[in-house]
Amino acid sequence: MRTGTEIIWVLEGRSPDQIPMARLAEYMQQLALIFGETQSVHFDRIEKACTKLVARLDMGVPAQRVHSRVYAVRDRKAPAEAMNAFRRLDEMVGEDRGNARLTFGANVILRFPGRINILKEPFSLIDEATVVGKLYALSEEPSGDGLRARIRPRGGSSYIACTADGDIARTLGNYFLDTIRAYGRGKWERSDSGEWACKSLHIRSVDPVKDVSLREAINELREIKTDWPEDPLEEWALLDEKDGAA
Repeated sequence: MRTGTEIIWVLEGRSPDQIPMARLAEYMQQLALIFGETQSVHFDRIEKACTKLVARLDMGVPAQRVHSRVYAVRDRKAPAEAMNAFRRLDEMVGEDRGNARLTFGANVILRFPGRINILKEPFSLIDEATVVGKLYALSEEPSGDGLRARIRPRGGSSYIACTADGDIARTLGNYFLDTIRAYGRGKWERSDSGEWACKSLHIRSVDPVKDVSLREAINELREIKTDWPEDPLEEWALLDEKDGAA
C-alpha cells in the first residue's frame, strides 16, 4: 500500500520507450534538485502514453518543504540549485521536442515550455539600412574580392558584420577606427520584445561622421556667421503663408 502524497512530472509527446534510460535518469536527477528533500522523496513509477514520472513524498514536514520549494521555483525565489535545475529541465524538454508540467494532484505548479521556446525563431527581413558607428575591424574576403568589416554602433556592445566591394572597399580603409555612416542592404531581426536590430550590412556608400560631444556641436553652431531674424517664429509663419499661396 502506498503512503504519502504524489508529485507527478509529465513530458508530453514522448513515451518512455522513446527515451533512453540514461536520459530518464538525467530528468530524475534534475527533478530531485528541484524537490530538495533527497531523503524524503522516492521514485514510485513511470506511467506510459506520455512519459509520466511519479514520485512519492513522505508525509508531514518533508512534503510541506517540497511543496514550498516547488512554489518558490515557480515564483523565481528558490535557491540557485533549484532554479538551475528548472532551467536545465526546460532545455532538456526542448531538446526532446516536447513540453512538460509538474503537478500536485490535479494542480499544475510548474510548466516547462521547452519546444515552444526553441521554435521561437527571430523574425528577419532584408531591407535598406543606415548604420552609424565605429569601424574597428577590416579583413580581406578569402576570395580576395572585397572586404569584411565590423561596425560597433553608438551605445552598443555588439557589432554589425559588414561586407563591401569595389571602390567602397578601398574607401573603408581610409576610415579605419573612425566613426562612419554606412548605407546599404541589411538583414534586420526582430526580437521577442518587438525591437528591430540590423545584424549585417552590405555597404554601398559611406560617409565620415565627426564624432563630437553635444557641447562641442552647440559651440560650433554658435560660431556660424549668419544673420538670424529678429523673430524666427514669425519668419517661419511667413514662409508657410507663401507655400500656401503657391
